[in-house]
Formats: sequence, C-alpha cells, structure tokens
Amino acid sequence: MDNSITDRVMEGTNTLHSGSTSVAEFTMDIDELIASKPFLTTDQVSTFVREKYHLGVRRITTLGGYDHQNFLIEAAFIDSEASSTGTTEPEVATYALKITNSFLSRDTQQIEDATRVMDFLHNDGFQCPRSIPDKDGKTYQLATFKNLKLRDTTGDTECLNSREEDTFAVRILSFIPGMPLDDLSPVPYHVFEEIGETLGRIHNALKGFNRHSRLLFRDWGQVVCWSLKRVDLLHDDSMIVEDPFRIKLCRDAIDAFTENVLQHAEELPAGFLHGDFNDTNILVNSPADESEEIHVAGFIDLDETHYGPLVFDVGIALMYVLQCKTPEPDTAARSFLRGYQRHRTLTNLEVTCLFHCAAARFVQSLVIGLKYHRETGDNLTLMTQARGWDTLEEMWTRDRELSYQKWGLS
Repeated sequence: MDNSITDRVMEGTNTLHSGSTSVAEFTMDIDELIASKPFLTTDQVSTFVREKYHLGVRRITTLGGYDHQNFLIEAAFIDSEASSTGTTEPEVATYALKITNSFLSRDTQQIEDATRVMDFLHNDGFQCPRSIPDKDGKTYQLATFKNLKLRDTTGDTECLNSREEDTFAVRILSFIPGMPLDDLSPVPYHVFEEIGETLGRIHNALKGFNRHSRLLFRDWGQVVCWSLKRVDLLHDDSMIVEDPFRIKLCRDAIDAFTENVLQHAEELPAGFLHGDFNDTNILVNSPADESEEIHVAGFIDLDETHYGPLVFDVGIALMYVLQCKTPEPDTAARSFLRGYQRHRTLTNLEVTCLFHCAAARFVQSLVIGLKYHRETGDNLTLMTQARGWDTLEEMWTRDRELSYQKWGLS
C-alpha cells in the first residue's frame, strides 16, 4: 500500500452532525477554503482507486477545480470477467473522481444529501453524473492522505502549501461527455435559451425531492463562502482588489444586495438550488464538424446545492451568461431568461432582486478568484477577471431599468 494513504478510511461517518458541532458553528471563510483544498498526486489517486474501488487505472488526467480536486480516470475493474466478445481484456470505462476539500469533508451529511440530489436528477432523466459505489456499496469514503505538498504551477520548486496529513471525502462519478461552455466561442444564442430551460427544469424537478433534511439544506447556504447568503464576508476581502474604484464598486454591490435582497429573502420563492450553475459546470456537445449544431449536453457539480431562494440560482447563472464569449451579452441574457421562464415564471419580487443577485455573484467570483490566485498561483481562478470587471462596471453604472429592458424583463 502507498504509504501516503493511511489505513484509516471512514465510510459513512457523520463527523459533524453526530458530534457537538452545529451547522451554525460550521462556517467557512476564504482562508479556510484555500487552506483545505486537496492536492493529491496521481499516484495517490491511483492507489486509492485500486484499493477502495477495485479499479485499475489506465489513464488519469488532472482537471480544474476551485475548492476541490478533480480527476478524469480511465479504468477497468480488476476482477472483471471476460467481455462478451470473448477477449480477456476487461472493459475500460471513463469516470470522474472528486476529492472534496477537507473543511467541507467534515460535514458528511451534506455530501450524502448533495449526492442524493445528483442521483435524483440523473434518475429523472437529466444528463448529469451519478454516483459510482465503492467495493462495499458506499457512495463516498473519508480517507486520510499523508505527505501533501502543493507546488507552484509555474514550475517553481517552492512549496506553497504542505500538510503532513489531511482527510477528504472521495467519490467516483459517472462521466458526462461534452466540453465546458467556457471553451465555446462564440456561444450561439439558442444555447443560452437551452441553458435557461435546463435550469428551469431542474428547479421544477427538485420540487419532487422531498428530503427530511430540508432544514440542513437551508442552513448549508449559511456555511460555504460561495453561497450568496455569505456575500457580506467579502466586504473586507475586497481590499485585495487594490483599485479604489473597483473596491467601492464591490462594496456598493454587496450593500445593495444586502438591502434589496437579503432583507426580503423570506418573501422569495424557495426551493432546492443547483448552487453553482456556471460556464464550467454547463456542458455542450463537441461538434464533429461545422455542420453539426451545438446544444447543451448536460451539467455537473452539485456540491453547492442547498435550499434557498430560487432567484439566487437564476442570478448566478445570469452572471456567467453575461460574461460568456458572445457579441451581445444582453441578447444572451434575454435568451437565457426567456428559456428559464418557459418552465418557471419569475415573480415581481424575484425580478427586482435579480440584478443584485447577478452583481453579487460577480463580486464573489472576482474577489475570491483573485485572493485564491494570490495564495495558490492557480490561473483557473482568474477566469472571471478577463471579462468580469468590464461587464460588472458596465452593468452597475448604467440604469438598472435599462438592463431589464434589454433582458426582456420590462
């Protein structure tokens, strides 16, 4: 056994909810987000997958990820019998392996429930991953890994972060083929309409997800720093931006969101949210040639799912639509909202709040991404910086009613 993995592997252990720590005490700031990110090596991952899933890894590719670590693996079950073709070569399949950061791995109930939401949507016909059980039938394992070292992504030998050991929730999920929306340029307007339709269908479908842990899901929105309910914590962190105009812009957007949205949160229609319906979690097909039309192929990553105001999800998705590679962002927003409202009509109060939800998400992505890059050197976290500032500044400085007119909301 690889000595970078300890023998202590906990299956189904609820370390948060069975102990004395309450959800109200379990809150996360950006520094904890950064400090708890996993950075396992491919050798550690291969050893773990072989021992706990009986999968022999043929190829492993590191994927991007903000809070967590993700791998694409091609593997075959070690004890596979001969295939139906009569050969002795076991069938190789493609999987996604997800390693949750150690801080959020403490709340295994949330991991279990988020996995149930994902499986619920998959079973309802959505093109999203499903959980792959380990050799004992568990949908995740808590595993402690040793000798963790994060190196500078530029090739520098400096160690940016090191831990003797840490514990993470590890899951294997089915692979959804496609390419991230962010890789597509330009994005056709009909794709934005399909994105809106998909999110509207998700919200309608999750009305049927009657989990006893609705209260937990509601509380989870108070925990993670990516939830719009926690946007206020960025007031001080906005200083990392350095530019005085942009610092004021961030703080004005935060204050406006608090006043115009959070103070009315209990009045807003609520439900189960995807939580992070962004341009890297939305997949489109990879056309074989120019004659093949592009469509939404599916979506991934439901780890931020929680119970809360549905307009939060719409505002988060709208923010990423506005910064997609397209000649007319306002036309893209109009298409997205038309598709969403084909399945669920926004209330007057939701329409009022939507502008502030999108602006608040811009602030989150810009500030957290910049701070994350300064601490880790990870360029993935700078994705929003390229177009996000200009888009937010234009949106914020023009009349809100003009935005709503261009988006087809007035």
